[in-house]
Amino acid sequence: MNVFARSLLGLALGAGLMAGAASAQTTNIEWTSGSPGGSWFTIVTGLSNIIMEKNPDIAIRVVPGGGRDNPTKMDGGISQMGMGIDFLAAAAAKGEEPYAKPHKGLMSMGGTWAPAEFHVIVDAKETRPLAEIMADPKLKIGTSPKATSEELTLQRALAFYKNEPAKVSAGGGSVINGTYTQLISAFDDGQIDVIFGAGSAPTGIALEVENGRRAAKLIAMGAPLQDYLSSTYGYGKGQIPAKVYSKIQPDGAAISVTTMEALILVHESVSEDVVYRMTKTLLENRDRFGNIYKVLERFDPAVAWQNQPVPLHPGAAKAYKELGYMK
Repeated sequence: MNVFARSLLGLALGAGLMAGAASAQTTNIEWTSGSPGGSWFTIVTGLSNIIMEKNPDIAIRVVPGGGRDNPTKMDGGISQMGMGIDFLAAAAAKGEEPYAKPHKGLMSMGGTWAPAEFHVIVDAKETRPLAEIMADPKLKIGTSPKATSEELTLQRALAFYKNEPAKVSAGGGSVINGTYTQLISAFDDGQIDVIFGAGSAPTGIALEVENGRRAAKLIAMGAPLQDYLSSTYGYGKGQIPAKVYSKIQPDGAAISVTTMEALILVHESVSEDVVYRMTKTLLENRDRFGNIYKVLERFDPAVAWQNQPVPLHPGAAKAYKELGYMK
């Protein structure tokens, strides 16, 4: 082989190696979830592991977040994926309260991933209904960190009962924010008397309270508050199912509460191929969902793509169609 031929062969091999390296490049994605210790953080960690196991060229970093803040993190280019709440995702896309401007590029990989019920936990000896508790200026209540859907909903509930945090503080009460672990500790120690949280029943914070040092119980959210949250902001209405909890659910009866529907948000900047492969991987591994979090067994791909508050990502649509769930 002459020098010219060897040079051409070397160029061809080099080009081939470069093409191979380019095709094997890793796609890095940050997926913003929920509070550490909560259902979203557990769910996102489990789903991410399935995706990365089946797609070695996709690297996902799971970070804490919240239903209110996640769309803004995506809009700012910080995170490329995020767990979202239906009514908050719609508000973010339109630039409606609590968002100051429209959030561009929000798309969906589908819903029904983790429907969540609000859980209001009080001392076992408490006899007042939620309306009286929330209107008490000496209220001592805790919820998850600021920018989460729980914190936003608590603010709206307190406003409904005309007992905003400033009034509570002036009356000798307190409204605190913390991780689930911090809230449970504060409840056990008597620093707060009410925990206001949300999660797919049975949710972790309620299970931990059930096994904590302080006797507790769940109480219902009254119809006027539920109607207000539904008509004004688009929340759902539902129940914590009967006999979910063994100790904190009075008589094992279902409890009427406000609900939210969760979806997986993905930014339009994530390529169609990557979203297609992530969605298809999850759809094909649904038999593993129950091992991540029991509520994921409710996931229904036949309806997951329907009625989304933001556009379904083309890559996700391709996966739903290919597997016969979307016509």
